[in-house]
Amino acid sequence: MKKIGLTIFAILALTGCKSLDSVRSKQPVDTGVTNKNVNEFSACVSSTWARNGTSVTSLPLENGISILVPQAMGGYDVVLDVTGNDAGSSYVLYERIPALTSALYEETVKLCR
Repeated sequence: MKKIGLTIFAILALTGCKSLDSVRSKQPVDTGVTNKNVNEFSACVSSTWARNGTSVTSLPLENGISILVPQAMGGYDVVLDVTGNDAGSSYVLYERIPALTSALYEETVKLCR
């Protein structure tokens, strides 16, 4: 019984560490601006990630969109928040564990700018 309790605790702890708020609480791996509007920029990023076999989902933000890469056991590995501004869009890219995350995500964001 004790092993089951520890297993459940470990699963919950790991899942909690990957929540959207938890990923956003980490230091961003990239921030910037683009002259593309929210829809153009987010479509470029999400379609490129999807073409490379990545599961991608999104959530609306006030004045923008959040592009999310779900993790198989729940939570998210990558979060890209894109918000509109007068000149186009600004973005913030977060990765749950940057050292273990493919460079594809950052490279795509830079290419789509």
